[in-house]
Amino acid sequence: MSWNYRVMKRKNKSGEYEFGIYEVYYDEEGNIESWTENPVTPVCSSGDGLLYELNLMIDALKKDILVYRED
Repeated sequence: MSWNYRVMKRKNKSGEYEFGIYEVYYDEEGNIESWTENPVTPVCSSGDGLLYELNLMIDALKKDILVYRED
């Protein structure tokens, strides 16, 4: 299984979309298997670690936006 950060849009209680960065998990064939329930917040033990995580999140902005589904 692999994962990456992806931007997902999710409807709020007002019926409007909100965008956030989520961890998305893939199966061995590269199909989306699951994602985190809530958007993620980067927290790291060093400035370098935080910069690395933020760059991964920036990469997510370059990919297609996914729609969060309540399954």
